[in-house]
Amino acid sequence: MLEVNVRCSGPRRAAGGYDMRGRSKSMPEVAATWLARLLVVLAILASANLSFAAETSSNAGEMAPGDLVRIEVFDNPDLAVTVRVPLSGSVTLPLIGRVEDLAGRQTESLAGEIRTRLEDGYLRRAEVTVTVLEYAPRTASVMGAVGKPGAVALHPARATAILQAIGECGGFLDDADRQHVRVLRQGAAAGQAELVNAAEDEIGMRLRPGDVVLVPRLDRVYVLGRVQRPGPIALPTSEVVTVSKAISMAGGFDRFARDGSVQLLHNVGAAVLVDVGAILAGKAGAEDPVLKPGDTVFVPQSRF
Repeated sequence: MLEVNVRCSGPRRAAGGYDMRGRSKSMPEVAATWLARLLVVLAILASANLSFAAETSSNAGEMAPGDLVRIEVFDNPDLAVTVRVPLSGSVTLPLIGRVEDLAGRQTESLAGEIRTRLEDGYLRRAEVTVTVLEYAPRTASVMGAVGKPGAVALHPARATAILQAIGECGGFLDDADRQHVRVLRQGAAAGQAELVNAAEDEIGMRLRPGDVVLVPRLDRVYVLGRVQRPGPIALPTSEVVTVSKAISMAGGFDRFARDGSVQLLHNVGAAVLVDVGAILAGKAGAEDPVLKPGDTVFVPQSRF
């Protein structure tokens, strides 16, 4: 039997492979190709991270009343404390004393203030860390012309937009005034509130714990705060409704109400203070403003 061995000769395949035209590529060329692909993937991931960051608001991650917070100073264990953020937002810390307005602040902001105050006469260098060990429940409320008015849970690290909260509460009703959606938010001063027109916010407002979203109807006013039955009140067509009468229709003041500093908030403009206590006592000169559709009456809590 004749045995034939055939060996094909030809160009030897380069270790790096071939390009699109069949030409061999060197190892450095292959490495450069894979490096370019890796850079493209990293650029895509970075873009996704930036998009996610843009969707979160500056108030996401803020501390809130009820949060359990650990404050530590490096190499100074005697200065470490664990506190629960009170409703007042103020705590007392070793050496520096009282620290105000924890609620609504980022942990980095609080750490910066503590560091500055410690380095002002107590420590040469203070490395402060603030960690939230436990998040308290965060809620906002949606009231008015929506399918299911009620509370909405807020995530401590992700922003919740107004329209998202309205959607969770069943969405707008047919007679909702979508152009005058507002948010009642507790102001910096104790017992004060501000009314924010959400329709004018260009970037989409994000909710904070304790916010109340008001979706008005044309024939409603709202009485909120320290009254027996807070919520919307229908305006009768045959008679006018004043601030004091609206509070009466809401069941009257509760025992914690500050009746001398009731706030009347219109769709636009600053809040008007109304001394309802003086009105009910019949004092001369006490004015009882007439309410218009969409107005909000806010009864603050007494400091005592």
